[in-house]
Amino acid sequence: MTKSEIELALEMQQREADLAEMLPREALSLVPAQKGFATIVTGVRRCGKSTLLAQWAAASHKSCLRILFDDLRLVDFKTDDFVLLGRIIEQRRPQAVILGEVQDIKGWELFVTGLLTSGYEVFVTGSNAKMLSLELGTKLTGRHLDLRLGTFSFGEFCRYLKRAVSAESLRDYLVCGGFPAYLTSRNRQVLESLFNDIIYRDIVARYKLTNAMPIRQLAAYLLQHIGTKLSPSRLKDAIHVQSAKTVLDYFNYLTECCLVERLECFAESPKARLLAQKKIYACDTGLVSAFEREPQGNLGHKLENLVFLLLKAKGGDLTYFNTSAGECDFVRQDVQATEAVQVCWELTDENRKREYDGLVAALDRFGLEEGTIVTFNQADEAIQNGHLLRIVPFAQYDVIKIG
Repeated sequence: MTKSEIELALEMQQREADLAEMLPREALSLVPAQKGFATIVTGVRRCGKSTLLAQWAAASHKSCLRILFDDLRLVDFKTDDFVLLGRIIEQRRPQAVILGEVQDIKGWELFVTGLLTSGYEVFVTGSNAKMLSLELGTKLTGRHLDLRLGTFSFGEFCRYLKRAVSAESLRDYLVCGGFPAYLTSRNRQVLESLFNDIIYRDIVARYKLTNAMPIRQLAAYLLQHIGTKLSPSRLKDAIHVQSAKTVLDYFNYLTECCLVERLECFAESPKARLLAQKKIYACDTGLVSAFEREPQGNLGHKLENLVFLLLKAKGGDLTYFNTSAGECDFVRQDVQATEAVQVCWELTDENRKREYDGLVAALDRFGLEEGTIVTFNQADEAIQNGHLLRIVPFAQYDVIKIG
């Protein structure tokens, strides 16, 4: 590429950013920034990573140059072109540089190192958390800070659409998810295009797969089975492959590009934990709906998916708990506390005992006095075997845990 071609692409990107409506993200205060350290923001495609960093730069009153490499205008950008980009940066002298989806260009980590050495604040965004951490671990050992960003939370969804926090809004959020581009258009093709970009650009092209069909089938299958236990043999049958290693590789690719995440079962030994069945959750419930014949259905599992994302964002060790006495959806442990959380769309006479028993089993095991049952819209309290069970609607739980 020529220097003028790169500059033109940057000017067009800046205009598009200026025209876009930017909702301040809840993660804005969580952006880690420290002189001499690269800040790495990962997350699924189109969740707003570079927009978040532009908001951070504006809030910090810092001049910023944003370069998004996931752009057809920069499709011919090669390693040698970093020299030209470096000249552009030197001429403009921004305080911060944002490099979006740069991980596919060979030598990008050396370019980041050079920018840090020159005194710039550097931010890198990408949809492959493992690739970024591995490559930066080689060149920037101990010199990068990480943040994982998701799609819009329920609160952000309501503010973006100027909706009241209500049961009706929550139902809509469960079905539509939190990708900004989809919420603006409600065009299902936006989600289909996003899914194809993840499969073909983040996986097939990156890992040089010769046949995209099996991994497409696996991705679709996982999105249709959120919150359920899955075994390698079951996944092999779903995509019609013979090799368990191939299934495991594909599964890892899908988690690395942030499309889905796995949840392990709590176990006393690492080996038992490794062998136990895993549960799968999606990065966004809108993508789940895109693969359903009835998008308004399966709301209970989608609600469970939202709680998983909330708890995952808090950090710590997150597992599900399963014994003969019952199953608890989530147990989160960190150095400060342990919490047990059950998710149920609606507590009824038919399911109350099962939900209570699973939560109480986890409370007994971890020596906890109280636990939480997150519902769609019920609020109450109960005492079971000496434990306080707090029954809270999701909207209230979201505020308590995150807001």
